[in-house]
Amino acid sequence: AVSPDGQRMVTASWNIIRLWDMKKGVLLKRLERHSSSFVNALYVSRDGQLIASGDDKGMLIAWDSNIEESLTQAIKAHSDGISSLAFSPGGSLLATGSEDGMIKLCKDPTIREWDTSTWMQVGDPWKGHFKSIRAISLNPNGTLLASASEDNRDRLW
Repeated sequence: AVSPDGQRMVTASWNIIRLWDMKKGVLLKRLERHSSSFVNALYVSRDGQLIASGDDKGMLIAWDSNIEESLTQAIKAHSDGISSLAFSPGGSLLATGSEDGMIKLCKDPTIREWDTSTWMQVGDPWKGHFKSIRAISLNPNGTLLASASEDNRDRLW
């Protein structure tokens, strides 16, 4: 993920997130809060102030890109891996997409919405896909969210 101003890039390998200076081509900081899990998803807010990361165990961590430190402890956002993230235009909400396992080995893919001032879930999970959600994106004014799933369907919410 690249910051909107193109000055920084965020990458992940295994459970380590790296913050890079794009102009100088140097590593600024290693962000290590995802314990023994794979970081599956990264997203930088449109103002470049926030970074969200999600892992294969359903844990969500929010980061302040200015101080290069986590804003939250790991939050159990989903019961299965987080595969996609998207901030609202103003950065006040974060959407997370996953494939949450339910009883009888059925899968219940969900999208959840998070208030970035409290890091609490807003409302109930959004349901409508039948397989893993692979990508989510908000339109520029934050009124529509698009999701793409392994069920070969795209949805507008």
